[in-house]
Amino acid sequence: MSPDTIKEMIETAIPDSRVETSGEDCNSSIVVISSSFAGLSPIKCHRIVNDVFKAQFASGELHALSIKTKVA
Repeated sequence: MSPDTIKEMIETAIPDSRVETSGEDCNSSIVVISSSFAGLSPIKCHRIVNDVFKAQFASGELHALSIKTKVA
């Protein structure tokens, strides 16, 4: 899955987000910055992002994703 596709999927699912990507395909790292993360634990923020890709993880289209989250 391309970094551009990952970015687009997150920005669609979390409308106020800004996404920075690096790497490619199976070695993608992302930083997701969103005001919707305010007051949430880091684990909850990561779950929100991971949930965007449930189907892709289940199908094997996406194997791993390094995620960092920040509050805007």
